[in-house]
Amino acid sequence: MRTPIILVAAALTLATAAPAFADSQGGTERRTAAFMEALERKNLTALSGLLDPDVTMTLPLSFSGRKEDAARFTGKAEVLGYAKNAFATFGKINFVNKKVTVSKDGKSSFVQADGDFTTADGKPYRNVYVYHFEWRDGRVIRSAEYGNPVTFCKTFPTTPGC
Repeated sequence: MRTPIILVAAALTLATAAPAFADSQGGTERRTAAFMEALERKNLTALSGLLDPDVTMTLPLSFSGRKEDAARFTGKAEVLGYAKNAFATFGKINFVNKKVTVSKDGKSSFVQADGDFTTADGKPYRNVYVYHFEWRDGRVIRSAEYGNPVTFCKTFPTTPGC
């Protein structure tokens, strides 16, 4: 049986449009929500699936107040290592009052949220967060986590740099 030419043309159109669809506004909003949910559920597997192998992540607000990153992670293994450390540091991770904003082209998203966390030993930890994600083909290629370093240092004063 011969495949009608129209079906072949439609399949080729969908195949070449897949990367553009992957970065659509709605798709990016769903993936951004999935990323935040993976953090809340401490799900490294879900996070890994959303990260590009060459992802970079920065914590741009330094503990010193100088214009330097508090931390920078390069590559999926380092970013997942940071997440694993965060999962061990906090007992509960819960983002409240979340507001997600996505660029028209779907290549960038921002999340504003309040953290309603507990430390590993059960103490309350309240911080404010802004995340910026840059997406390519449905995966994060660059991210930045902005959190108040003063709040962090008051809770974890023995952290280097605090």
